[in-house]
Amino acid sequence: MNKIIYSILLFVCIHTATFAQQQNLQQIPANKLKAMGKASLQLGDTYSAIDYFEAYCQKKVDYEIMYLLADCYRLARNYQEAKKWYEKSYKAKPSKNVLALYYYACMLKTEQKYDEAGRQFKAFRKQYDGSKSEIDFKRLAAYQIIACDTAKHIIDSALSVEITHINGSINKASIEFAPQFLNDSTILYASLRTDTAVYSVLDGENSHVPVRQFYTARFKNNEWNYVGEWENKTLNPDKQNIGNGVFSVDGKRFYFTRCEQNWKFETICKLYVSNKQGSKWGEPQLLPEIINAKNVTNTQPAVGTESKNGDEVLYFVSNRPGGKGGYDIWFSIYNPRKKLWREPKNCGNKINSAGDELTPFYDNKTRTLYFSSNSWPGLGELDIFSSIGEMGKFNPAENIGYPINSPFDDLYYVLHHDGKKGFFTSNRPGTVSYSHPTCCDDLFSFNYLGVINVAVTGKVFEVYNKKIHDILKSQIETKNTIAIDTIQKKYIEGSIVTLYLHDKTNKERTLLQKDSTTKEGQYFFDLKVNKDYILEFQSNKIPPTTLEFTTKGITKSDTLVIHDVGIEYLSNKEPFIIKNIYYDFDKYKLRPESQKIIDSTLLVILREAPDIIIELSSHTDSKGDDAYNIELSQKRAESVINYLIKKGIDKNRLVAKGYGETRPIAPNENPDGSDNPEGRQKNRRTEFRIIGNLSQYSEIIYEE
Repeated sequence: MNKIIYSILLFVCIHTATFAQQQNLQQIPANKLKAMGKASLQLGDTYSAIDYFEAYCQKKVDYEIMYLLADCYRLARNYQEAKKWYEKSYKAKPSKNVLALYYYACMLKTEQKYDEAGRQFKAFRKQYDGSKSEIDFKRLAAYQIIACDTAKHIIDSALSVEITHINGSINKASIEFAPQFLNDSTILYASLRTDTAVYSVLDGENSHVPVRQFYTARFKNNEWNYVGEWENKTLNPDKQNIGNGVFSVDGKRFYFTRCEQNWKFETICKLYVSNKQGSKWGEPQLLPEIINAKNVTNTQPAVGTESKNGDEVLYFVSNRPGGKGGYDIWFSIYNPRKKLWREPKNCGNKINSAGDELTPFYDNKTRTLYFSSNSWPGLGELDIFSSIGEMGKFNPAENIGYPINSPFDDLYYVLHHDGKKGFFTSNRPGTVSYSHPTCCDDLFSFNYLGVINVAVTGKVFEVYNKKIHDILKSQIETKNTIAIDTIQKKYIEGSIVTLYLHDKTNKERTLLQKDSTTKEGQYFFDLKVNKDYILEFQSNKIPPTTLEFTTKGITKSDTLVIHDVGIEYLSNKEPFIIKNIYYDFDKYKLRPESQKIIDSTLLVILREAPDIIIELSSHTDSKGDDAYNIELSQKRAESVINYLIKKGIDKNRLVAKGYGETRPIAPNENPDGSDNPEGRQKNRRTEFRIIGNLSQYSEIIYEE
C-alpha cells in the first residue's frame, strides 16, 4: 500500500528508461519476464513492470503476478485495468489471494457501482483472516461499506459550487499539485512541465532526470494563466525535485519537501524551512531530526497557530512508527522561547484512520483542517475531508461533498481567506493525460455559490464586586481613580471572549477563536451555518460566564447580536500598589503588621476573584548595589507569595518578581542632587498586577 501511495507524496513516477519499450516481449522466456518485471518494480519503474507482467501473464496463470500487475495499474491509476486484473487474480486462487477482492471492490467504487462494491467488501470481511498483515484491512473494509451506503446521499446532496479545470498553460501531462495563494490574484504551485511521458536517462555522469519545481500563475481576464518559474531561486533550484510548499501564518517562513531515493530505491521525503530576511528568502534548512525522523517519509507541511499562546504549529504527513495505519497526519509545536520544535504527536483517531491521510491544509481563521483520505467514507479513492479543531483535538472528519469529491483521487484542497474560493487537485476524467484518462493530476479551481455568511457580535460590561472595589478605593493605590457608576454601564476594553464549537452529542467543546473587546466592549466572530457554539467571557469568577447559541436553521446571511453580558472583571493594564507592606532594613521576612495588611487586601481580592493570576512584585530605592537590590526584592516578593500559599491560595495563580531599583515611580533625588526621602519611600513598594486567568492558560509561563 505504501508503494501505491508514495507517488502522491511529492510527485508521480518518473519512468526509468528500460528495454521494455524496445523489445519484442513475446520472445523472452516467461521466467525472465517475471524477474524483469519484479526488478522494474523494485526500481520504481511501474510502466515497464506493467509491460513485463502483461507479457508474462499471457504465457502463465500466476495469481501472485496477476496481483502485482493489478497493483501496478492501480499505482498508475488505470482503474479499469486494475479492476480486471484484481478480479482475475482473485478468481485464480480465492483462498490465497483474498486481498485482491478488497481492491477489486475499491475499483468498483471508481465506476460508481456502489451496491456491487458494498457486497464485495462484505464478502471480503467474511473471508479475510488478516492475522499476518500490518494493515487492518478488516477495519478498512468496514469504512468502505459505510462509504458505499452513503455515497448516493453525498451525490444527491451536491454542493452549490462552480468547478473549473485550469487551462493548458498551467496543466500539463504530468502532475500539478500543492497550490498556495501568494495574494488574491497569484498562486504558487509545483509541477513537472511536460506534455509527454517522461523517462529518466540513466547514463553515468550524464544522467538527466527532469525535476519538479515551483511555478506561479496569475488571474487575469477572468482566468488563471501561467506566469513562469518562481523567482525565488534559493527555494527553486534547477536540479532538485521539490514541492509541497506552504507559508507560515505571518508569511515569514516557507516550508517545503524534498524527496530522494535511498540505496534501496525507497523514496524518502524530508521537510525544509526557509526564513524570510527582508525581501529575500534565506538558504533552506533541513528541519531537525525530531521532525524528520530517520528512515521514514516526512512531507506535505501545513501551518497554523496554537489557539492559547499563538505558537506556530506544523502539521505534516509521515509513516513513522506509532501511527494509526499507513500515512498519518502529525503535528509539532514550535517553542519560540527555547527556539525548539516539540516532539511530534499524532493528530488522533478522528483524523487518522487505518488507511492513509494526506495533503493537509489548515485554515487558521476557522480552525479547520482539510485533508484527503482513502479510508474515511468517500466516493472513490482519495476524498477530501474537513475537521474543526487543532493539534490532537479534532471533531469527527466530514466529507466536504460532491462534486469537489469524485470517484477518483481528490486532494491538495486549499481555501482562500474569504472562504468562498480555492483550488484542489484531481485525476478525474478530462485532465491533460498522456496515457489513460485518469493517469494524471491537474489543478481545478472552485467557487462556492450562494455562500451564507454568518457572524456573532455583542458587548461586555463590568459588574462591580463591592468588596473588591471598596478595598481598591481605600487601601490600594492606582494611577487612575476607580469610578463606580451604578446607573450607566461601563463597557470593558481588552476583555477576552472565547468562541467554542459545541458538540452536544458528546458533550464536548472545541476552542475556535479568541477576540479582545474594543473600547466599546465589543467582540466579533465569523461563524459557520448548522453549528452549535458556546461563548465564554473572561471573568474573575469560576466558572466563567458562558452563553450557548446556534446557527442551525439560518438560511440567509446574518449577524447575530447577543445581548450585553455583565461580568466581574479586574483590569490587568496597570499594577495596583499595596500600601503599608514593610520589611526590616535589609531583610525580606514579612513583619506581622504587613501580614495583617495582606489579609485585609490581597487575600480578600484573590478569594473574591478565584480565577485571576497575579504577578506580585517588590521594588527598592536606588541605595545599594543593583544586583543586590534585585536579589533582595525577589526574596521579598517570594515572601508574600509563600504567605499567600500558606493561606490556601493556589501557587499556580501566583508569580513572584523582584525588580530592585529598575522601575522607580518617583525621583530618588531632588533636582539639586540632594536626597529625596519621600521619593525613595514611594519606590520602596509592593505591587500586584493581573497577568491572566486560570481559564485561559494550562500553565503559567512568565516572560518579561
